[in-house]
Amino acid sequence: MEGWTPETLTELIHRILRDELLQSSEGFTPTSNLVESGLDSLAVTQLMLAIEEATGVWTDESLLTPENLETAETLAACIHAHASGG
Repeated sequence: MEGWTPETLTELIHRILRDELLQSSEGFTPTSNLVESGLDSLAVTQLMLAIEEATGVWTDESLLTPENLETAETLAACIHAHASGG
């Protein structure tokens, strides 16, 4: 995951969710609860495709647990750790 940090990945995920996938309010932040913000299974699939397109990294579905999908930050940390071999 060359060139990506957990912080830049969080920004990417937050932007995709805010601008493309969720009908989020102005209060939507990288620490907002994604399910409470309207994330559903279709949005998860679209998000994973958008992340792959931007980073070249495919995320194994087994990593998409409720804990990892809690916020943009937790998802970014999970993807970054997995892609970095952590």
